[in-house]
Amino acid sequence: MSTPTPLTLSASDIAKLADVGRSTVSNWRNRYQDFPQPVPGDTANPRFATAEVEQWLKEHDKTVKNVSLGRHLWIVMNGIRGAVEPEKAGAIGADLIAWRYVSDPDSAGFDEELPAQTQWPQLANAAASLDTAELIREGMWAYEASHPERVPLFNAIHAGSPGHEQERDQTDLLDFAIRVVNHLGFDELEEAFGVFQDQITRSVRRGYDSAATSETLVSLVATLASSIPGPVHDPAVGSGRMLIATASRGENRSALTGQDIDPRALIQANQRALLAGHTRTNLRHGDVFARDYFDQGLAQVVVMDPPYGLRGHRTEHLYLDPRLPYGTPPKSTMDLAWLQLAIWYLGTGGRAFVLQPAGSAFRGGAEAKIRAAMLQAGTIEAIIALPGGLASHTRIPLNLWVLARPGEVSDPGRVLMIDHSDTKDIDPEALATALRDWRENRTVPSTLPADAVTIADILADKDKIDVNPRRWLSSGLDAPDLESVRSTVESLHRAAASIPALTQVTAESIAAGTQPPKLVSITELEKAGSLEVLRTRETIREVDEGTDGTPIVSGPWIRGDAETRTVDLGLFKANPTITQPGDVLLQNTGGLAARVDAEGGRVLSSNSFHLLRSLGDNLRPEFLAEFIVSAHNRSQAQGAAVQRIRLQDLKVPLLPVEQQDRILERLAEVRALQESATAILDAASQVRDALVDATSAGTISVG
Repeated sequence: MSTPTPLTLSASDIAKLADVGRSTVSNWRNRYQDFPQPVPGDTANPRFATAEVEQWLKEHDKTVKNVSLGRHLWIVMNGIRGAVEPEKAGAIGADLIAWRYVSDPDSAGFDEELPAQTQWPQLANAAASLDTAELIREGMWAYEASHPERVPLFNAIHAGSPGHEQERDQTDLLDFAIRVVNHLGFDELEEAFGVFQDQITRSVRRGYDSAATSETLVSLVATLASSIPGPVHDPAVGSGRMLIATASRGENRSALTGQDIDPRALIQANQRALLAGHTRTNLRHGDVFARDYFDQGLAQVVVMDPPYGLRGHRTEHLYLDPRLPYGTPPKSTMDLAWLQLAIWYLGTGGRAFVLQPAGSAFRGGAEAKIRAAMLQAGTIEAIIALPGGLASHTRIPLNLWVLARPGEVSDPGRVLMIDHSDTKDIDPEALATALRDWRENRTVPSTLPADAVTIADILADKDKIDVNPRRWLSSGLDAPDLESVRSTVESLHRAAASIPALTQVTAESIAAGTQPPKLVSITELEKAGSLEVLRTRETIREVDEGTDGTPIVSGPWIRGDAETRTVDLGLFKANPTITQPGDVLLQNTGGLAARVDAEGGRVLSSNSFHLLRSLGDNLRPEFLAEFIVSAHNRSQAQGAAVQRIRLQDLKVPLLPVEQQDRILERLAEVRALQESATAILDAASQVRDALVDATSAGTISVG
């Protein structure tokens, strides 16, 4: 495996560093003889030493922005792409960040008892080898032996026999990763770890922290729990994202405890806790339903994002489990068992915050009986319905349960229900205030879709015991008022009045054809030199939201939606395919769609799309995009699972340019009418809902 020794930048990276375009960087390379030379490697995609570039920019009075932390860390992944699995690279990078924290004498977490030869300065100043891996492993073993409460903490770096291809790859990666980690400041290590893990989790998607709690849910739970002081416990701690975030937003976090069945995730959790500076941490490996390492009532705050719909546990051994006093869950799902575990670990005055799929609030059978028992015991204080799409690994809607020890809820006769199932932007601070006011004063928030539902009302339907907030807050509470309904009706009138007149598309303007035009396929147009067909061979998954990169071509964008995701061009091994104004982007797999890129500057980051570039003036791009998605072409789809249309089966009529322009004028008029009709349908739907909801709630009357 070949990797550059110094930290390096691509031409795209330099452009970002100097806040200029890539063409400016190319101009600098041509004009200035003292511009840094590329480091040895791929001449088609040159890379430059970071230190040399930064020095050159400063000497020539150019703007120098700080290279982002995530950029430096992701360089590691660029250097080893295709040679080492991303999961392996992620684990080695995380191990080294944690190792520097404990083995560098200048670090706040330095352990002076470590053998001198294993400490960071010795490693950073020497070229990596199999001996280096052996020394790091020796030091890691020594640290874990003297800190058993942090085990497991390291697992990725292993020594091996010289000459083994996999070990040589690891040595190259180790050398490069040590240099990258050494480049970080001590105050950046914790952030570096988080950025690196998040990037790899997004890249690999499956098999690497695939059930990680999303940043949105982590922030929400940590904010809601911030007003409850005391130790924190997570019985399904995973990679520790929620536990560590909760510990950082509360008082008297004297101890952090947790358990998880996945040893790889637990290593991440221990490393997060270490880098965050938490010294009283005890995270254990094991199935919490088979062996529990922790005592009842050990925490004031319990947070949890457990596996949804977990099945497969033998329920017979749970019948006698004292931690499940409200009932044994069915074999089909352990959701209600997690809720009971959360209550078990709570100390006096504590609160649990547990994420659950919405179904656990209304499914019948054994689960309904468990919910009834929990309500009667006074353990359910509040339930917040959340919209779908907040979790990282599923789009199902969730509920957030707020639980207390038996008899310690704020109101023994009512449960606070908050329905955010249709809310796009959730305000964690507003929810935290609402929960605190309910807990301390039994005050129902007036600014949120909320109500206090009596337990007697919930228990009245013995078969359901439905505690889903949407069930209880579906009418009246947020119904539109008079002014809102009138505004919606006025919007409908404006939409109806904006229908454009059809001046080009008239019956009189359409005559009978004399003979069918010749139909030519995309493949034939390419062979004739009228069309160039381009496609990338690479699929880059590391796309990000925001402007710091090149916008991508995606299926939703081709179908007319906005696309805000970008990609770093430095991730491409070969020269990326960039669109030009007038290019037609085609999706012919999983549906047929085409769009003209009027501006250009987008990059093909997936081999699922084709770029069709018109050569000459005999084929209008707009004509091609319109006719390539004809009903005839759509009927050519083949495939049982994923349908695909071959380019040779996609045909368009061969017409003179004048005829192309005339039909495009008509189609533009029809498209404008279609857009107006869509606006009318949307406005009419809103008026219908407003009239029904407002009438049902009594906020309007129709004369």
